[in-house]
Parts: sequence; structure tokens; C-alpha cells
Amino acid sequence: MITKKLTGVLFASTLILGLVFSNSASAAFEPCTGTGFNIADNVTPNIGCTVLSPYSGSGSGQNDSPQPGFVNTAGFFGITDWLFDGKYDNINSTSGTDTSTLFNFTGGSQSGTFTKASDAILSDIMLIFKDGADTNLVGYKIDPSVSGGVYTSPFEEPPFNFSGTGPRDISHISVYYRRGQNGGGGGGGSVPEPGMIALLGTGLLGFGLTHLRKRKKA
Repeated sequence: MITKKLTGVLFASTLILGLVFSNSASAAFEPCTGTGFNIADNVTPNIGCTVLSPYSGSGSGQNDSPQPGFVNTAGFFGITDWLFDGKYDNINSTSGTDTSTLFNFTGGSQSGTFTKASDAILSDIMLIFKDGADTNLVGYKIDPSVSGGVYTSPFEEPPFNFSGTGPRDISHISVYYRRGQNGGGGGGGSVPEPGMIALLGTGLLGFGLTHLRKRKKA
């Protein structure tokens, strides 16, 4: 009976530690400002901007599909439970196809506006901008209380390195969110701190090993 309990403790601690490492963000990110460039203000207002690494070259040209799986695996803004709302897609020089329920988008592949279209209580909102080869995904975190804003293409050179003139056209803008405390449904809770979960798993593992040593001495 003791052996079975010990096995269960060791299994539980191993499972918890495995969940910690499997849920950890695996992607690297680049800043939106640097020497000779500033794309942090290409969406206003925003409360954060980040670029999936690398800016250009091998590993760039990433799509955010499947939604929301990719952005959660990457851990944009340190968050791994984004929900996908919709996107402004098939954008040409003057318009696109809007499937977002949170915002109404207007404008084209170089610039435009977004206006809040929902009263949902949200804790976080993020816009992901996609272009293509020799650029990478650009994410902007939006204050859920804002009524709307404006955008211009962030695909400038630098920080990106592509042939021809820029800014490059936006392929699509994806909208992601997390529900607020009173919003109901999934995605509203905060992500458990990996350090705390790891500490719990390590404690269980230590507990199991201590009992194993006592069992051997008996």
C-alpha cells in the first residue's frame, strides 16, 4: 500500500513539472523600437508592442495559424490563454473582410481605423499583424477600455529587411482577447505562475523521495 501511495506521489509531481515546462512560452521576441526605427506607435493607442523573432531571414514569415493555438504556444506578452475573435482579412488598398465581433475595421493594407463594436468585459485585447516573407508577426496589446484607434503598416525597413520599398502591405489583422472577471466563460483567469507550480511539483517530488529513503531504512 505504501509503495502504491509513493508511486502516486511521484507520478503527480512528475506530471506537474511536465505541465510547467510544456506550458512555458517557447518563442523569442524582438523590440518594436531600436536604432533607426520605431514601430511601437503604428497602432495607437496601445499599451504594448512586440515582434516575433527573428525580424527577417530564416524563421520569419510566420503565420498566426492555427488561431489561437500559435499565439498561445508562443506566449505573446507572456499570456498563454488568448481566445480568437476574428480578423480583418483579404485587405486591399482600400478595404478588407471583417470577421471580428469586437472591432469594426475600416481602411486598407497600409492604414486604417478600428472601432469597438462590443460591450464585452475583457481583461486583455491583442491585435496581430501579418505580412509575409522577410517580416514576422507584430503584436499590439490594446487597453480594453478604449473605444478604438488607428493603424498603419508596421512592416517597415528597418527593423525588417526585404527587397523593394516599404512599408509592406498588411495581409491580415487578427484579434485576440481574454475575458474579464465578469465576462463569463473560459480564458478569463490569470495564468498560474510557473515558479509556483514548479515549487509545488518539486515539493511533492521531495516528499516522495523522503518517504522512499525512510522505507528503505525500515
